[in-house]
Amino acid sequence: MLKLAGSILVATVSFLYGWRVKEELQEHVEQLLGMKEMFLMLWGEISYTRTPLKEAFLQIASQNKEPFSSFLKKVAEALEDNEESMGIFWSKMVEQESKNFLFSKEEQGLLKRAGENFGYLDGQMQLKNLELYIEQAEVFIRKAQEELKDRQKVVGTLSLMCGLFLIILLV
Repeated sequence: MLKLAGSILVATVSFLYGWRVKEELQEHVEQLLGMKEMFLMLWGEISYTRTPLKEAFLQIASQNKEPFSSFLKKVAEALEDNEESMGIFWSKMVEQESKNFLFSKEEQGLLKRAGENFGYLDGQMQLKNLELYIEQAEVFIRKAQEELKDRQKVVGTLSLMCGLFLIILLV
Protein backbone atom coordinates (compact mmCIF):
# COMPACT_ATOMS: atom_id res chain seq x y z
CA MET A 1 0.00 0.00 0.00
CA LEU A 2 2.83 2.37 0.85
CA LYS A 3 4.53 1.62 -2.49
CA LEU A 4 1.31 2.38 -4.34
CA ALA A 5 0.89 5.69 -2.52
CA GLY A 6 4.53 6.61 -3.21
CA SER A 7 4.15 5.65 -6.87
CA ILE A 8 1.05 7.81 -7.23
CA LEU A 9 2.83 10.68 -5.52
CA VAL A 10 5.88 10.41 -7.81
CA ALA A 11 3.68 10.22 -10.92
CA THR A 12 1.65 13.23 -9.77
CA VAL A 13 4.76 15.30 -9.02
CA SER A 14 6.33 14.45 -12.39
CA PHE A 15 3.10 15.39 -14.17
CA LEU A 16 2.83 18.68 -12.27
CA TYR A 17 6.48 19.49 -12.98
CA GLY A 18 5.89 18.95 -16.70
CA TRP A 19 2.76 21.09 -16.50
CA ARG A 20 4.69 23.92 -14.82
CA VAL A 21 7.45 23.86 -17.44
CA LYS A 22 4.82 23.95 -20.19
CA GLU A 23 3.28 27.02 -18.54
CA GLU A 24 6.69 28.73 -18.40
CA LEU A 25 7.20 28.08 -22.11
CA GLN A 26 3.80 29.65 -22.83
CA GLU A 27 4.62 32.58 -20.52
CA HIS A 28 7.85 33.16 -22.48
CA VAL A 29 5.86 33.67 -25.68
CA GLU A 30 3.41 35.95 -23.86
CA GLN A 31 6.27 38.06 -22.51
CA LEU A 32 7.69 38.42 -26.01
CA LEU A 33 4.27 39.62 -27.15
CA GLY A 34 4.24 42.04 -24.20
CA MET A 35 7.64 43.41 -25.21
CA LYS A 36 6.39 44.00 -28.76
CA GLU A 37 3.27 45.67 -27.37
CA MET A 38 5.43 47.92 -25.18
CA PHE A 39 7.52 48.94 -28.21
CA LEU A 40 4.35 49.66 -30.19
CA MET A 41 2.97 51.81 -27.39
CA LEU A 42 6.26 53.71 -27.12
CA TRP A 43 6.17 54.23 -30.86
CA GLY A 44 2.68 55.70 -30.56
CA GLU A 45 3.62 57.95 -27.65
CA ILE A 46 6.65 59.30 -29.52
CA SER A 47 5.00 59.67 -32.93
CA TYR A 48 1.58 61.05 -32.03
CA THR A 49 1.61 62.67 -28.62
CA ARG A 50 5.33 63.49 -28.29
CA THR A 51 5.05 62.76 -24.58
CA PRO A 52 8.21 63.14 -22.44
CA LEU A 53 9.81 59.78 -21.60
CA LYS A 54 8.83 59.69 -17.94
CA GLU A 55 5.18 60.38 -18.69
CA ALA A 56 5.23 57.97 -21.63
CA PHE A 57 6.64 55.19 -19.43
CA LEU A 58 3.98 55.80 -16.78
CA GLN A 59 1.20 55.92 -19.39
CA ILE A 60 2.35 52.67 -21.01
CA ALA A 61 2.85 51.02 -17.61
CA SER A 62 -0.80 51.66 -16.78
CA GLN A 63 -1.88 49.92 -19.98
CA ASN A 64 0.68 47.12 -20.26
CA LYS A 65 0.89 43.69 -18.64
CA GLU A 66 3.36 42.40 -16.10
CA PRO A 67 6.36 42.26 -15.94
CA PHE A 68 6.59 45.30 -18.22
CA SER A 69 4.12 47.36 -16.23
CA SER A 70 6.19 47.26 -13.05
CA PHE A 71 9.43 47.57 -15.05
CA LEU A 72 8.28 50.80 -16.72
CA LYS A 73 7.01 52.20 -13.41
CA LYS A 74 10.41 51.58 -11.82
CA VAL A 75 12.17 53.14 -14.81
CA ALA A 76 9.94 56.23 -14.64
CA GLU A 77 10.49 56.62 -10.88
CA ALA A 78 14.26 56.16 -11.13
CA LEU A 79 14.49 58.46 -14.14
CA GLU A 80 14.23 61.57 -11.92
CA ASP A 81 17.39 60.71 -10.00
CA ASN A 82 19.30 59.47 -13.03
CA GLU A 83 22.60 61.18 -13.78
CA GLU A 84 23.85 58.61 -16.29
CA SER A 85 23.22 58.42 -19.99
CA MET A 86 19.86 56.92 -20.89
CA GLY A 87 21.47 53.87 -22.50
CA ILE A 88 23.48 52.95 -19.39
CA PHE A 89 20.54 53.71 -17.12
CA TRP A 90 18.14 51.57 -19.21
CA SER A 91 20.65 48.67 -19.33
CA LYS A 92 21.03 48.74 -15.56
CA MET A 93 17.27 48.73 -15.09
CA VAL A 94 16.91 45.77 -17.47
CA GLU A 95 19.64 43.93 -15.54
CA GLN A 96 17.93 44.64 -12.21
CA GLU A 97 14.59 43.37 -13.51
CA SER A 98 15.99 40.45 -15.53
CA LYS A 99 14.77 37.94 -12.93
CA ASN A 100 11.18 38.85 -13.91
CA PHE A 101 11.74 38.19 -17.61
CA LEU A 102 11.81 34.73 -19.18
CA PHE A 103 14.07 35.92 -22.00
CA SER A 104 17.11 34.41 -23.65
CA LYS A 105 20.28 36.50 -23.78
CA GLU A 106 19.39 37.63 -27.32
CA GLU A 107 15.92 38.71 -26.31
CA GLN A 108 17.20 40.48 -23.23
CA GLY A 109 19.82 42.16 -25.43
CA LEU A 110 17.03 43.49 -27.64
CA LEU A 111 15.31 45.01 -24.62
CA LYS A 112 18.60 46.59 -23.50
CA ARG A 113 19.36 48.03 -26.94
CA ALA A 114 15.90 49.56 -27.17
CA GLY A 115 16.68 52.07 -24.42
CA GLU A 116 20.02 53.19 -25.80
CA ASN A 117 18.49 55.74 -28.14
CA PHE A 118 15.77 57.24 -25.96
CA GLY A 119 16.26 60.93 -25.47
CA TYR A 120 19.25 61.30 -27.80
CA LEU A 121 17.99 61.05 -31.30
CA ASP A 122 15.34 63.17 -32.91
CA GLY A 123 11.80 61.82 -33.00
CA GLN A 124 12.10 60.31 -36.47
CA MET A 125 15.25 58.36 -35.61
CA GLN A 126 13.67 57.09 -32.39
CA LEU A 127 10.65 55.92 -34.39
CA LYS A 128 12.86 54.15 -36.95
CA ASN A 129 14.76 52.42 -34.15
CA LEU A 130 11.53 51.35 -32.46
CA GLU A 131 10.28 49.97 -35.79
CA LEU A 132 13.48 47.93 -36.01
CA TYR A 133 13.01 46.61 -32.46
CA ILE A 134 9.38 45.75 -33.23
CA GLU A 135 10.49 43.75 -36.27
CA GLN A 136 13.15 41.94 -34.23
CA ALA A 137 10.60 41.17 -31.52
CA GLU A 138 8.31 39.72 -34.20
CA VAL A 139 11.14 37.42 -35.33
CA PHE A 140 11.65 36.21 -31.75
CA ILE A 141 7.89 35.70 -31.36
CA ARG A 142 7.62 33.64 -34.56
CA LYS A 143 10.60 31.51 -33.55
CA ALA A 144 9.22 30.94 -30.03
CA GLN A 145 5.74 30.09 -31.33
CA GLU A 146 7.18 27.57 -33.79
CA GLU A 147 9.15 25.86 -31.05
CA LEU A 148 6.41 26.06 -28.41
CA LYS A 149 4.28 23.04 -29.36
CA ASP A 150 7.26 20.75 -29.92
CA ARG A 151 8.91 21.75 -26.67
CA GLN A 152 5.67 21.35 -24.73
CA LYS A 153 5.24 17.81 -26.10
CA VAL A 154 8.83 16.90 -25.27
CA VAL A 155 8.58 18.33 -21.75
CA GLY A 156 5.31 16.53 -21.07
CA THR A 157 6.64 13.22 -22.33
CA LEU A 158 9.99 13.51 -20.57
CA SER A 159 8.50 14.48 -17.23
CA LEU A 160 6.10 11.54 -17.27
CA MET A 161 8.79 9.13 -18.48
CA CYS A 162 11.18 10.28 -15.74
CA GLY A 163 8.41 9.82 -13.20
CA LEU A 164 7.66 6.31 -14.44
CA PHE A 165 11.36 5.46 -14.48
CA LEU A 166 11.71 6.65 -10.91
CA ILE A 167 8.68 4.56 -9.89
CA ILE A 168 10.23 1.49 -11.48
CA LEU A 169 13.52 2.13 -9.69
CA LEU A 170 11.83 2.61 -6.31
CA VAL A 171 9.45 -0.35 -6.59
